[in-house]
Amino acid sequence: MKVPRNVSPAAAARRSLLLDITIGVFIGLFAIILAAGIGVVGFFGLICALILIPWYLIEGGMRAKRRQPRR
Repeated sequence: MKVPRNVSPAAAARRSLLLDITIGVFIGLFAIILAAGIGVVGFFGLICALILIPWYLIEGGMRAKRRQPRR
């Protein structure tokens, strides 16, 4: 089925609007899916960071304490 060549300006505008809306919906869905994936990874990364940072600080403090000369 061919698209008619003699199209009124109103029909051409409607087709253009339909195409713009369709592309916009797909871009929006892609952004939501991408952001959800980053959010999940970021959430678990934050939990790991909250566990690992104090661990490294405690280990560093213990090492520094052991290296100090005793009197």
